[in-house]
Amino acid sequence: MMLSTGLSMVPRVVNFKGYKCCVPGSPPEVLCQFEQDSKPWLPLILAGQANLIDKLMYRTSLPLASRIVARSHLEGVNRQGMGDYLKHHLAIAGVKTAIFDETAITAIHQGSGGLFRKANHLARGALIAAAHDQAPTVSAHHVRLASTEIF
Repeated sequence: MMLSTGLSMVPRVVNFKGYKCCVPGSPPEVLCQFEQDSKPWLPLILAGQANLIDKLMYRTSLPLASRIVARSHLEGVNRQGMGDYLKHHLAIAGVKTAIFDETAITAIHQGSGGLFRKANHLARGALIAAAHDQAPTVSAHHVRLASTEIF
C-alpha cells in the first residue's frame, strides 16, 4: 500500500540496512509532523546502521529525534534461516551440491550474529580457504580461517 502526500507516493513499510519503519494506518501528517499551509511537505524515513540511534541522542540531534514517530531494529536470522540463506545463494550460483557442511553453517551463523552482510563476507572467505586447501566442502575450520582474515 502507498501513502499519497501530494508530492509523491511513499510506501508504508520500508526496509533499509538494518532498520524498518512501519506505521500502519498512519496518515501522512503523522509521518511528516511538519505542515505548512495545512499540507505535509516531506515524510522522512531515517535508515542506517546501529550507531544511528546513538547519533540521534547527541544534543544537536535531539530536535530531530523528538519527531521520530516509530523505530524498529532488524535482528539477525536464526541458524535455520542462515542455512536457508546460504543454500538459496548457492542455488542462484548454480551449485547443486551442499558445499557448506553443518559445522560451517553454524560457524558462519555464530560469527556473523545472523547478519547477512557479515555472513556473506565469512562465506566468501571460507570458500576461498577451502579452495586453497582443495577441500570438497567448506568446514568450520575454513570459516575460522576466514574470520581471522576479515574481522
